[in-house]
Amino acid sequence: MLSTFVRGAWVAVAIVLTSTSFALAETKATPAAKTVVAQTDTEPTPTPTPNPLSVRGYFRSYYFTRQNATNNPGTQFNFSPGAKYVSNGVNQASLNNAVLLHADYQLPFTGWYVGGSYLVAQPFAGPCNTAASHAKGKPCVSQSPPNTNPDDTLPGFGLDTFPETYVGYKDKGWDAIGGDISFNQPWTPTSDSRVKAAYYQGLNIAHHFDNGLTIETGNFFGFQNRTSNNFTNQTLLTSFPAGSPGLASNIFLGNCKGAACNGIGTSGFTFFHAGLAPKESNYSVNGYFWGVHDIVSMFWGDGRYTLNQNELKPYIALQGGWENNAGQSVIGKINSQLMGIQAGVNPTKNLLITGGFDYVPWQTDTVSTAYLSSINWECSNSNFQFKSNTHTGIVVHTLPYFLPSNAGQCFTNTNGTTSVYYGGWASPYTDSYATDPIFTTQISQGMADRRAPGTSWKVAATFTTTNKRAVFIASDAWYNYGNALVGQNTNEWNLDGSYKLNPVGKGLYHGLMLRYRYAQRSQTNTICGDQGTSCPVGATIGSGYLGGLPLFKYNRAQLEYDF
Repeated sequence: MLSTFVRGAWVAVAIVLTSTSFALAETKATPAAKTVVAQTDTEPTPTPTPNPLSVRGYFRSYYFTRQNATNNPGTQFNFSPGAKYVSNGVNQASLNNAVLLHADYQLPFTGWYVGGSYLVAQPFAGPCNTAASHAKGKPCVSQSPPNTNPDDTLPGFGLDTFPETYVGYKDKGWDAIGGDISFNQPWTPTSDSRVKAAYYQGLNIAHHFDNGLTIETGNFFGFQNRTSNNFTNQTLLTSFPAGSPGLASNIFLGNCKGAACNGIGTSGFTFFHAGLAPKESNYSVNGYFWGVHDIVSMFWGDGRYTLNQNELKPYIALQGGWENNAGQSVIGKINSQLMGIQAGVNPTKNLLITGGFDYVPWQTDTVSTAYLSSINWECSNSNFQFKSNTHTGIVVHTLPYFLPSNAGQCFTNTNGTTSVYYGGWASPYTDSYATDPIFTTQISQGMADRRAPGTSWKVAATFTTTNKRAVFIASDAWYNYGNALVGQNTNEWNLDGSYKLNPVGKGLYHGLMLRYRYAQRSQTNTICGDQGTSCPVGATIGSGYLGGLPLFKYNRAQLEYDF
């Protein structure tokens, strides 16, 4: 790891020296004063040569703690009458520090430029400070007591990567970029809420018209998630990324074990966007398409209208879309629709109040129980979950559905059929990140992260000081993932405060920010008999039910210096 810091230090020195050389060149471009016989006040002063190199970056330090009450297998203790919780996942913590250096260089051709960035991160995680030690099946991510392994969403190990290397063109309304890039769209966002963002590999071309119309298209074939050093041809739903659930257990990859189970490769995605936001207007509308090859075809739209004439500046926003499995459908059948609405108002100049609602309908298929048996899957009517027959010598096949997480999945009928409940929104590039565009998503989770249909509500209040240096957000959200089989309610409330120490002016300083976020989430029916719920026939009190964490608390402390 010392070599990593040395490497990062030399990169920093090289960029600083380079920028210094350009600064000196800029100074010399202004001629020195000359002794002349007569000089008028109207004689123009030569304009300094623009510096074609720009350098920026950040230092980030994060400290995360997670407090869990889980129903994973392990040592249990009585927490309340009729319910048991295990003690092997109570606390996790991670401290990670990162430096990112970014440079852009304007080429001597109108509109053309090149750029890139380098990131190095170093945690304090003892023997768990390398990415290899956090691969699937490794001890640093195991559920063995006392499970004080690092929180890998940060991640809890070091990073050393060049996430951006690109060439671009921007002139006369055109905006094109290709290579390893930062790409930020609703369902393919940067997800920049950790020490490192997510990055994409491909080409994107956009044209912005004078009337506010934007037409954009792209093709991408690689993805580097926020806990990875490398670009791959996988997604968050077809791999096992650190800190994420990854590929669902009902998608069988053969007789692989531990780190050998790398996931499924696909060929990326095609993107299209048309948007209209006229200048000085009070509305915007957008339509999008993502064709994630061999996984899903996604259609999405959103719009917003603000009543500017009113001092309260109320607004209303709509969102919605549909998606279906595509190509080889490597993660199973997907059939989902989403509809949402959000409204907001400013009671005062400094306060914004918003409320949102989203709805994803449940889908049901009826399949032969004999078919499930032939691929060695069965439905347990004691907890409405699918389970695989993993006995020695039995080959298990894929159960081809995109199933909900911690919600009712199935029911075996008396007529020899099994009902499959599904319909959640599949999000290959935001799954488990809580960075999707859904109005009701909170800090730790939203409907797309649960992969489950249902309804959700959220209210939030945002207070911004007059000087814009402090922002405080409080929000509360409720999720109903219940279906005809079983109820499942989730609640999460968040507190989020940030403060910028000094205003930004000219020079290297672009802001020093302190931010603290807290999330508390609770779920019902995770354990049979929990919170007074009844148990199905055949289930015992204290046994696993729908799965998940009955209680979850999350603390995030962040220090960031931008330059």
